[in-house]
Amino acid sequence: MVLAIEVEGETAGVLMVGEEEEADYRCVSIDLGLAAAHQGRGLGPEAIRLVIDHMIEARGHHRFTIDPAADNERAIRAYAAVGFRPVGVMRCYERAPDGTWRDGLLMDLLAEEYVAL
Repeated sequence: MVLAIEVEGETAGVLMVGEEEEADYRCVSIDLGLAAAHQGRGLGPEAIRLVIDHMIEARGHHRFTIDPAADNERAIRAYAAVGFRPVGVMRCYERAPDGTWRDGLLMDLLAEEYVAL
């Protein structure tokens, strides 16, 4: 599922949500992209919280993952503010815009640890 993040009628970013339906591996993966002009305003954590609230209440999910670039300190802080915890580093995980490979940080959150605002 791909959701638009809108601010005053303007698309500020996208939120991609993957739902694993296999009963033994049930979880939700989240990916977020915000335009530079909209970063640092709390929009990302707010959008993620809305998705988590819905997926817990309406779909019964218990585990969520997100995987920012390991050097993206702003994103890591934002996800930690929602309750995500680092799990491990995925080496050479994604190709950067300059063509080099960069590491990703796998973070997860369990519903029982999540505190909605």
